[in-house]
Amino acid sequence: MRGRSASEARTVTSLVRGPVQALTIVSSGMFAGVMFFIGNSLGGYWQSLDAQQFLNWFAANNGFIQNTIPLVTLPTLVGTLLCSILFWRLPSRHWWIAATLSWTGVAILTFSFFVPANSAFASGTFQAADVAPALALWLQIHWIRVILGIAGTAFAYLAVSRA
Repeated sequence: MRGRSASEARTVTSLVRGPVQALTIVSSGMFAGVMFFIGNSLGGYWQSLDAQQFLNWFAANNGFIQNTIPLVTLPTLVGTLLCSILFWRLPSRHWWIAATLSWTGVAILTFSFFVPANSAFASGTFQAADVAPALALWLQIHWIRVILGIAGTAFAYLAVSRA
């Protein structure tokens, strides 16, 4: 068996770059959109409920959110990281690194704050008297996550449009 020539390796890399970029931008936009929907629509709805209704809703429906988020999270995180690697020697790497850092910020907030908070809301042990301030904090931090997601999507778009 002989190895691939440098020209063949560049051709394969070029063929991979386009689809990876497209998947990354689409999944990034979807992820940012899902987070915007959660903050704008569900957040407003949750705030309209009394504390016990909110806790009941969250216990009954949190699984739907947990099952949906990975569908957009994984391709976004893997895609931005992969694009940072694939484009490392090109000027667009700066945009891909910025996108990766934005989405890493989303991941850090998600796993350090939102997963434990959502588990607490869904557990049935959260005190109703603590719901209003906890939900207000949840939404404040969530909007930071939305902004990071929109920024990550914009950086990914800039990486492709300026390449």
